[in-house]
Amino acid sequence: MASVVYIKNKNGKIYAYENVSYWDKESKITRHKRKCVGHLDPITKEIKPNRKKGDINTAPCGAVFKNRAKRACIVKSDGISLLLDQISNEIGLTKAIKKAFPEDWCQIMTCAYFLVSEGNALRYIEKWADDNISPYTDTLSSQRVSELLKRITRNRQLDFFSEWINANRNDEYYALDITSVSSYSEQNEFVRYGYNRDKEKLPQINMLLVSGEESKMPLYFKLLPGSIKDVSTLRETLDTLELVDTKPLHLVMDKGFYKQVNIDALYEMRTKFMIAVPFTTILANEQVQKARAQDIKSHHNYRVVFEDEVFVNSCLINWNGHRCYAHVYYDSLKAEIEYKKFNRLLYECHQELVSGVTIDSHKKFYKQFFQVKETPKRGRKVAYNQSAIEEYKNNTTGWLVMITNDVKDPVKALEIYRRKDSVEKAFDDLKNELDCKRLRIHSSKAMDGRLFLQFIALILTIKIRLTLNDAGWLKKYDTQQIINEMKSLRVVAVEGKKGTIRSVITALQEKIIALFGLQ
Repeated sequence: MASVVYIKNKNGKIYAYENVSYWDKESKITRHKRKCVGHLDPITKEIKPNRKKGDINTAPCGAVFKNRAKRACIVKSDGISLLLDQISNEIGLTKAIKKAFPEDWCQIMTCAYFLVSEGNALRYIEKWADDNISPYTDTLSSQRVSELLKRITRNRQLDFFSEWINANRNDEYYALDITSVSSYSEQNEFVRYGYNRDKEKLPQINMLLVSGEESKMPLYFKLLPGSIKDVSTLRETLDTLELVDTKPLHLVMDKGFYKQVNIDALYEMRTKFMIAVPFTTILANEQVQKARAQDIKSHHNYRVVFEDEVFVNSCLINWNGHRCYAHVYYDSLKAEIEYKKFNRLLYECHQELVSGVTIDSHKKFYKQFFQVKETPKRGRKVAYNQSAIEEYKNNTTGWLVMITNDVKDPVKALEIYRRKDSVEKAFDDLKNELDCKRLRIHSSKAMDGRLFLQFIALILTIKIRLTLNDAGWLKKYDTQQIINEMKSLRVVAVEGKKGTIRSVITALQEKIIALFGLQ
């Protein structure tokens, strides 16, 4: 087996040797043949060929395989491609991309590999692609990336989603959520001011994401205008998902999607659903009152769900002539934590009202929990609305109300809802690790293509984390540590020799190779 060995000379210069091991039949021991292929550049850490006598124009050893001057050896990093090729093939991602984008699949995958590896703006991809083995072997300039983004049309994306969802049909439920992505571009028709989930004072777009509830794999995304609310997008999303998936839908949603017209639409489209009910509704408050009257805190109603201790209560209700299950949960630990946060916010709002320096986002809170009086003589007086505070403490903190037309068992329903957290984690990965916190793209077509590349990178990132989690590695390593370790895995091609030789593999790289089944 060939490898590269580095030996430091007396003068401090480090030489690189091609090391080949072989079995000596006579002495019955392993011997080595070594041939010097160059020396290590102390600055770039690249292997440079030794200058031949009389040759003053020998080019240094670089990281590009073609269209360059002759070199004694060529070094490229192949750790990322080795890892992501295996993952993409294993989950059927490569197959789906090839079918939907037969001419551009290798460029799309290269961009996704770059985002997973570097999490940086795509304008830096040319240098990265020059130094790394990737599916696209030609030069990937910024101009080519811009042209690629415009070719990633919505119709092509729908072709991909159809193939991709078809490859992930084992999930019984789809988790659905929306997040805000801030943008510096005001020329894009999708970029508008609206409710920003990251509390940033920037125009934004919204991104809807659908994930497999059990597999935790992202399955579908859609770009939405920044001013649109969650509740106004559900019917269109259901229509689109029916186009790309003939399988009956089972959706899990949070409070942001709750609205009577949405529930009516779910029943009308015969869609199985589970949705949390906000406490601003009469339904949620009625169900809590009913659960308290039926002594929900009795030990007969005590359950353990994902190591959380909860009390449960369920009943059958009527929704405009349709059967519907209402599940109510009370978590005493959650109640204590939420009430502590509530008290802190009460104190801050009281200080704001007394000082007269109020915050727009707290206006609803001021009105609900405070009584403010102003007189010419005594000035402003701020008092707590104690009855509203007690009502909030008793009927809101620690409580969760869900309705579903599908799951009768309250424990199973809560397990399904808790697994929906994978969508929030996916959004966190998308914005914090994959350069999607703020976008600088002006065209809506290019932005849709850019987010599609982020989506493909997100699939790969989540698969890495799921594999680490299943193996119990997340207690010691995170996904970025694994990616960084694989970056240092290099392959060396020596001029005049067939095949390649690999740099020395570290102990952690050996474990990663074994865990992911890399060849």
